[in-house]
Amino acid sequence: MARRFFGSPSFHSAAHVLAIASVAASVTQGILLQSGSTALLFAPDLTIFRLQVWRPFTTLLIGVTPLEVILNALILYSLGGTLEARWGKRRFVRLALGIPLVAEGIVLLLAALAPAAFYGMLYPGARPVITTLWVLFGLTAHFSGQVLNFWGSPVRGKTFALIGVGFAALNGVFGGFVPVLPELFAAGLCYAYMYRPRALGVGALRQRIELAYYTWKLERLKKRSKLRVVKGSRENGPNDPSQNVH
Repeated sequence: MARRFFGSPSFHSAAHVLAIASVAASVTQGILLQSGSTALLFAPDLTIFRLQVWRPFTTLLIGVTPLEVILNALILYSLGGTLEARWGKRRFVRLALGIPLVAEGIVLLLAALAPAAFYGMLYPGARPVITTLWVLFGLTAHFSGQVLNFWGSPVRGKTFALIGVGFAALNGVFGGFVPVLPELFAAGLCYAYMYRPRALGVGALRQRIELAYYTWKLERLKKRSKLRVVKGSRENGPNDPSQNVH
């Protein structure tokens, strides 16, 4: 039976709360901008050299244009709400905000190595959040075998995810790649997360440890009891009585 993928997000969901919070945060920053303040936006040089450590966190839901504010709220509520219904609230919030935050951390490392390249740069967090949700939604549909609708055209999930990456790459081509680094890093982290080896999971690791333990116990038992398995020739079948245990 196919699993249910699409659904209407609840008005009490985390996606709904984040959508409202993004509008409120963006409006607040817009009001501050009228007096020349960019206190809520991510500025790598100010974060590192003036220790304004709140900036990577306060910028996460902020858009600096009306289109960004509307698009961020819609994507948080629609795509984010669907992902939350599928993954659960905690995992959704952890990925929707955690991946952009890690992307900003990578930018901070680069800014520490080459501060001149990031001097005066301001990053609104809505852009990497939009990219994160877009790519995660597409890749989740890809692994589920879902066909998505993009402006009336059916597309596969992998294509949908690549469209999100393409938006960020085009912005880099026309406006420079330094301003879009958080988006590109966020997209890369989404692919790394979705294509991570499942064998690295905690459950799989526990199973490997248990298998190694019982294999070790079996080897010890064989040595103590001096059991030896004598296999018959390949010409004889598996039920050949010549295959004896001594």
